[in-house]
Formats: sequence, structure tokens, C-alpha cells
Amino acid sequence: MPYAHSRLSSANYCARSTTRHAKLSLGLIMSLMLSSQVLADNENVAAAIDTKRSHWSGYLSASAASNTFEQSAPSSYQALSASGRIAYRDTWGSIRLSSGGEVETRHNQSYFYDTFLEYRTPSKALGNDWSYVGSAGIYLPTGHTSKENKLRAAPRLAGYLFYRPNQDWNFYLSPRLKYNAYEHEIGRHGEHFIEHSISLLADATWQFIDNWYLDVNASYTMNKPFNTSRYDNRFTISEEIGWSFAPTWVAAIGHNNSGYFFDPDRGPSHSFTLYDERNSVFYLSITKYL
Repeated sequence: MPYAHSRLSSANYCARSTTRHAKLSLGLIMSLMLSSQVLADNENVAAAIDTKRSHWSGYLSASAASNTFEQSAPSSYQALSASGRIAYRDTWGSIRLSSGGEVETRHNQSYFYDTFLEYRTPSKALGNDWSYVGSAGIYLPTGHTSKENKLRAAPRLAGYLFYRPNQDWNFYLSPRLKYNAYEHEIGRHGEHFIEHSISLLADATWQFIDNWYLDVNASYTMNKPFNTSRYDNRFTISEEIGWSFAPTWVAAIGHNNSGYFFDPDRGPSHSFTLYDERNSVFYLSITKYL
């Protein structure tokens, strides 16, 4: 989902969330995988800190997603989702508000995602090709799982280091620290909720033809539950091809998957692979930039 009015922009997805460790149904787990894309936490602000002159910007997006299980299988997952963001910026930086929701069609269940309110600093140059942006935000408990688990709020600090060598290639790294303020530290089923997450996200976008781009996004997250000393490590990767078929419209097709590099319960032969029938999700999306 590239930014409007820039020659190259990036895929905008939040369905790359890595906080999926509560005891949920498979359908809800898959919906959380998708929600990270939908909330657009992964932006290649790259060719954008966009060229629009207006103080206001935003987008509306709709997507359809599915795994590869047959519809009759218990693990089958199909969903329709919608998301949006409104942002205001000035010389002091920008304020962004993102939200969305999803309908899981096979199980006839619907979910709201947690709303994310974020402040970003102005972009600062580090030489000709490098720049950085700081970010402070808070996730508000509007999502189904957060309400059920009585999450009060989840503040997050992040940074974005951009490398833009030319108009066709854009890269960024984004370290992030998130703290979850739950009313209780242990759930009704005895599970320990995640206290904090430390993650590193990397994104590369290549405009291989005018109005066409390929985006690859990967993140590595360490989640620490309350009252434990262990860290649960998870890797997520997404690939997307997008087409800007009109000045403010983008259509895209993509795939995402998450897993462990090493799963202590299954052994090294069952660790992360690029495609995994259990976790892989394919999606189509269309986005209108405002």
C-alpha cells in the first residue's frame, strides 16, 4: 500500500503483530496475525514523509484473507477486514490515529483491533541517504482479546532509521519496545499475559516498474510474560506485490507467515519456514489514500 503522491511507497500493514500468545481459538490467532498488517504499523515512510502539502492525510483500506486449508477443515480461516488512519502533521511532527476490524467469515465472528494513537517526530537527515524518525504511542484496548483479558493500555516507543539510496529502493529498520498494562497478570485459564515486547522490524521496498512495487517485511520479537524469566521469540515475514492503478489508489496481493526459528516442543525440523500451512495467510487488499 504505497503512500499517495510519492513515486515509491510501501506496504502498509499492520497484520504483522507478534503478540499472539494468549490461549485463543485458531481462528482468533489467525485474525491477530492479519491485524498487524491492517493497522499499518509497518510503513515504509521511505519515499514518503510524503510529498503532500496538506496538514491532513490518511487512508482507508479493505482486504480479504485466507489460509490454504479446505473450507471444511477445522483450521480453515477466511476473513474480510477494513482499517483506516487519520493523521495531522506540522513542523513539530505528526499525530496519527489508526483503527480497524475484521469479520472471520467461516466462523461468523467479528473483531475490532486495538486503536493506536501515535506521535512521530519530524524527520531528521543523517547525510544524503539516511534519516530517522522517533515515535511514541499507545494501544487502546478496543480489540476483542484486549477487552477479554482486561488490558488497560499498551504504551510503545519506537524509532525508524531510513535508507533511501535512489528512487527505486527504500529500506528501514525499526526497533520497538511495548509494555502491556493488564488489570491482572494471569488469565482465567492460568496463562501468563505478556508484560513487555522487544522487537526489531526490517522492511525493503523495490519499485521494479513504474507504479509497481515489491515489499518484503520481516520482524523478530521477544515477548516476556508476567511472573516469568523466559522470553518467547517469534519471527514474522511478509511479501507483497502492489500496483498503484490510479494516483490515490493501490491494489496489492501478499502472503505472511510467523513462527519460531527453533520450537522447543517440536524440534529444529519443525521450526520457521517461509511457507507453513499452519500459519501462512494470503491476502488481497485495496487502499484509498486521502
